[in-house]
Amino acid sequence: MTTWPDQRGSEVLSRTECHRLLGQTTGVGHLGLVVDGKPVVVPLNFVLLGDDILLRLGPGTTLDTLLNEPIVAFEVDEVDQADPEAPEAWSVLIQGSAHVVRDPLDLERAVASGLTPLVAEPGEAYVVVRKAVVSGRRFSVSGLGRFSLRPPATKASTNDVL
Repeated sequence: MTTWPDQRGSEVLSRTECHRLLGQTTGVGHLGLVVDGKPVVVPLNFVLLGDDILLRLGPGTTLDTLLNEPIVAFEVDEVDQADPEAPEAWSVLIQGSAHVVRDPLDLERAVASGLTPLVAEPGEAYVVVRKAVVSGRRFSVSGLGRFSLRPPATKASTNDVL
């Protein structure tokens, strides 16, 4: 796998690595879309369905918007703390189009995916986000000292022992 650092030292991930990370995550991402001329970001559970992101939605503004303006962004972030001394984080951003699954065979695959949103009433519309542009970064989150930053000083309270 060929990787390279970006201008800030983050590892730029290949499309293949981005896809692998999306397949191993806990399945919560953020859907970015434009509603009534304003940007909106909605947290949603997802699974990979082949090369696509699969979402499950109920009736409402998000689904109505996707039916009319299907160009979206979808982002997933995760912090891997397997090594507590040097945790790493990654972020994957997908830009593409969203479409309601209508084909009976595709719908059968979507239902069989087991996608179960955490909300009480997840809805029955399955939506796929087709990945047109995929980008990702991996970076160390080893602490504030790495960036020569210090936490803000706090004022001593009258209850503090001096």
